[in-house]
Amino acid sequence: MAASLRRRHRELIDLDPRTNKLKPGCNHYHQALIIKGNKILASAHNSMGTRSRGSGYNDNTIHAEVAVVKSLGDISLLRGATLIVYRNNSLGNLLNSKPCSDCQCFLNKCISKYGLRKVLYSVESSLQSST
Repeated sequence: MAASLRRRHRELIDLDPRTNKLKPGCNHYHQALIIKGNKILASAHNSMGTRSRGSGYNDNTIHAEVAVVKSLGDISLLRGATLIVYRNNSLGNLLNSKPCSDCQCFLNKCISKYGLRKVLYSVESSLQSST
């Protein structure tokens, strides 16, 4: 069962148009998806934040985990959904994307308060659950 779940999640990652499209000079790319069933509800990536982009500070990174929940729009859509965080290099290989402590705290709140079912993150060539 676990192998088929990994295959299904990798297929969803490959469907996302931003996968494997690195900006010039980038060595890797952090991306997050919120999925329910076989449908991608939201997709976002790490970006630099500004006051107008909701980080409250200039030149602050907005992590993909937070950005994807914000892009979802309706927090109630988290109920029963799975959040996938992954990092890939220019060859499309999955790399470690374990959430930082701030994002892990944020994701725990999404699970306990808003009903997010599961969080998966990439580790060298596979996905691992943080819950």
